[in-house]
Amino acid sequence: MALGDKINTLFSIYFIFPLAKVYLYLIRNPKTREYFESNGILYLGDVSVDYVKNFIDGISGTKYWMKVYNRIKQANADLAGCAMAGYNFVLPRNPSLIKAILVKDASHFGRVDTLLSLKGDYFVSKSLIFAQGEAWKKTRAKFESAFTPSKIKQNFDQVNQFGKNLVAYLNRELDRGTKAGINFGLAAHKYTLDVAGSTTLNLNTGSLQTRGPSHIEQVWGKFFVSFDNFWNWWKPGFIQWFPRIATYFKITLVDKEIVQFYRHVAKGEMNNSNENEVGDKNNFVQLVHSTWQELYGRHVDRPDEEEWIAANLFGMTVPGYQTTPTLISMCAYVLALHQDVQDKLRDEVNATFESNGGEFNYAAVSQMSYVDMVINETLRMHSPVGLLGRMCTKEYPVPGTKYVIKVGDIILISLYGLHYDEEYHENPQVFNPERFSGVNKDFTFLPFSQGLKSCIGIWMVMMQTKMALCHVLRNFRLTPSPDTLIPMKFVNSQVPVMDPEKVFVNCTKIE
Repeated sequence: MALGDKINTLFSIYFIFPLAKVYLYLIRNPKTREYFESNGILYLGDVSVDYVKNFIDGISGTKYWMKVYNRIKQANADLAGCAMAGYNFVLPRNPSLIKAILVKDASHFGRVDTLLSLKGDYFVSKSLIFAQGEAWKKTRAKFESAFTPSKIKQNFDQVNQFGKNLVAYLNRELDRGTKAGINFGLAAHKYTLDVAGSTTLNLNTGSLQTRGPSHIEQVWGKFFVSFDNFWNWWKPGFIQWFPRIATYFKITLVDKEIVQFYRHVAKGEMNNSNENEVGDKNNFVQLVHSTWQELYGRHVDRPDEEEWIAANLFGMTVPGYQTTPTLISMCAYVLALHQDVQDKLRDEVNATFESNGGEFNYAAVSQMSYVDMVINETLRMHSPVGLLGRMCTKEYPVPGTKYVIKVGDIILISLYGLHYDEEYHENPQVFNPERFSGVNKDFTFLPFSQGLKSCIGIWMVMMQTKMALCHVLRNFRLTPSPDTLIPMKFVNSQVPVMDPEKVFVNCTKIE
């Protein structure tokens, strides 16, 4: 055992566990069990210590909450409750209740900001992904205008060109030769960074032009996205517990080089704000600038202009930093393992290409049905997002029960629980795109969430993924390489495990 692991283990055994037990003893509400059970709701107990143990053992939150979901399923319950860190958690499994929470009665629920409040993070807290209340509503309404299908259509030519650049990158990798196959996760990462740099930031990032890391890859390489190591929690913990001190000293989760990068982009746009109109394509930077002017320009107590613009440019690119390349690389993985699916999808790609004069266009690609089915099945089995969280902001009587969700209670929806539930998806461990052929999977399939707080960039994600697949399958056959994990590993015979940044497949040129 490495010295760091020994220290981590000793620290956990002799400090974290005792501290957690004392904390729970002080804050545990003895009436919690009575409240849930007296209302006919399955109560799973206080899971705080169990969660911490799993966390230290390397079990992610996604995997842990799927285990909890399966406990609810085994009890044949539609809803359960538990306690953790002094808060009540409500865990719905019934699709109709999930629909009510996310859509029908969404006014009762807001974002979860209690367990990890980042209000003390001077940079992150200003971005849309962490904004709350009216600030979130107004900013989201403005930003949505940049992600409508009509706006995405305007970016099609750019994304199409990056699809061609992806093919050129893969050809260069093949010419170099490698026994392990091509790291498709890295290729997908470069592709999505180039698309985001061009369509969102108006930058030519050139990631696909180099084998080594481009400048934007080096910058984003400093972004901390994993909480799997206990020691990585010190910053968010400090920001939460001492928000005023954190704000005063400008402590942020984001590396200073990333902050400087986005400030540079924001400053450049502010200096050239009169050169482009908001109606033009590739205008997201300008849209963010105009949003600040509209919402805060006349306010006395207003956020710093450059800082707010930089924070929101960061906030609108960070969600796709891992999610989109994960989706694309996992599509490559499942296609390499399922040649029949790959052949059928290639037939659709080639037919679309040939029927439109030897080129792809937005209308034709939008009408491709099998590619949608393949992407959706990949999202079901390998969703980049594993959990959806909401906080009750107004008491909510659960339909069909006498149970009332209280203000401050946290609703947690396990996507992997739903996606791998055989009651909703027959043979869930089998990759079968046909299950999405005209079948309504609403609220048992939620990779982008639903309702007002759903993913704002869903149309862009789908177009990027489709164009990557279209160009790759027209030019290559994907097959497993010596480093491809076969068969897929599963935890508890349920959750697939793979590092999407290390998806290796063989690419054979199609002449």
